[in-house]
Parts: sequence; structure tokens; C-alpha cells
Amino acid sequence: MERFKSVLFASLMFLFAGSVYSQCSDAGICIIGSDHNKSGSQKSSINFEYSYGQSGNEIYDEYEYTVHEFKLGGNFVFSKAFSLSAVLPFMSVVYNSSNVLSRNGIADATVLANYHIPAGKLKNFTLMGGLKLATSGLDPDKFGYFNAQGSNDIILGADFNYSFLNLSAGFQIPFSNYENDGVKFKRGPDFMLRAGYLRKADDLLIKFEVLGIKRLVKSEYSHNSLPASEIKNSDFFQLNILGGLMYNFSRDLSGGITLFLPMLKRDENSDGTKRSFTIAAKFSYAFDL
Repeated sequence: MERFKSVLFASLMFLFAGSVYSQCSDAGICIIGSDHNKSGSQKSSINFEYSYGQSGNEIYDEYEYTVHEFKLGGNFVFSKAFSLSAVLPFMSVVYNSSNVLSRNGIADATVLANYHIPAGKLKNFTLMGGLKLATSGLDPDKFGYFNAQGSNDIILGADFNYSFLNLSAGFQIPFSNYENDGVKFKRGPDFMLRAGYLRKADDLLIKFEVLGIKRLVKSEYSHNSLPASEIKNSDFFQLNILGGLMYNFSRDLSGGITLFLPMLKRDENSDGTKRSFTIAAKFSYAFDL
């Protein structure tokens, strides 16, 4: 019965998702509290994730696009206290108009160190620190379409687990900005807060999360010797509901699906975070390092 309810819940989310506007940040900060580095994990893992999204309802139809993103990641456990997480994404951005060339390439990578602190029975606390690296080759000067490209950022955060509940918070702070051929882009820092619920039914794990991201300062853009100008609505606030299922096929192999739904609608796509629909599938293989 529990498994049936879980599948029904996921199906309803899928049907609802087609008419809303999901804002899914690819900025790197979302690695905090994600499945890549859950507190208390004693095994390392290699993860492969594919996500599909569409920009949705652009003012100019030729700039609507579909995003295919492949993420290769891992969580490497060196001791009960220390682990290292890393994610390398590959993106394919396909424009709906044949007049605009598609873009393919590596996106920005993320590396995160995790320090786990046992806080009591069924409790775990993790401190996190790392970098989002400007490894992207996807036209980093097109800031309106590719999120968080061009800057190197510090990521700081904390993750707290109690039984089946999870609370995470963190900051992403740029320390170097994009500059090339007279084009300069200064991205504002982000703050993230997420709260989650995890429940296991046999080999099925049910996940439900609320995720919010606030850009603390508007991003700025300048060209050649012209004064820098703020990018309209770049200090956006994202608020999303995430629901997913993860199934253990064996002791070491698991896979699942996640759907992203918004609680706020955004008409502007000022930093490439707007999606009219997003769905992600993930597979994970656990091993002893």
C-alpha cells in the first residue's frame, strides 16, 4: 500500500508539472544537502544523472530552448568524519528555432569537502566547504541563458539530519568574475535554504523537499569602457518543491526519478534558471574506498 501511494504521488506531480514554471538552479549551491553528500553515509558512491528541461514562454520564440544535462558525480568517503563530493556536468542547449545554433559542452564543475559530526542517536551534522569552478565552454557571456557561468565561487554550508528529516543552508560567493573581450559580468552571491523529508518503504525511498534560493545582490554587466549596469530582476527568489523516488535494485545499485515544481512563477529568465518543466533521473553505485 505504501509503495502504491508513493507511485501515485509521483504520477500526480508529473501531470501537474506541465503547466507550471519550475526554477531549477544549476549554480552549484544545490549540492548542499543533496544525495551526493548525505550525512552519515559510510560508503563511497559514483552517480550519473540526466535531466531534461525547457525554458518556456520566452518573449521571443527563437530564444526558447531545451536543456539536456548529464552529471557525473561522486561522494568519496575517506573516514567517518570526512568525505569529498564532486560533480562535472555536460549540457546540451537546443534552441527551438533553426536560426539559433545549439550549444554543447562541459558546464561548471563543483567540488565540496564534507566534515561529518555525530550529534547523537539518529542525528548527524555536516559542515561543508568547496568551490564552483568556471570550467564551462557554453558561451559564458550569455548570462541570460546559462546559469552561473563564468565565475569562480566559494560554497559554504551546513546540513543537519534527524531521523527522516533534513535541513540544509548555505552560501555561494563569487571571488572572481567573467571578463573577456571587453565584456565583464559580476554575479551576485546566493543564499540557499532547503528542508526535506525522507521515508523508506522496503527498498523504496520517498523524498520530499522545499528548496529556496535568494540572490542577495543584483548581478552587473558592462561592455568595453561603458559603466556597469545592473541586470533586471537578477536578484530573484526561487522557491521550489522537489519530489522523488529512489529504489534499491541491489545492495550497491540504486536509481530513481525527481520532479521539480515551483511555488512561485517567474516571467523573467535573467540568469538562466527558468524552466517550464524539469525532470531528472539518477543512478548511483556504492562501493568501499
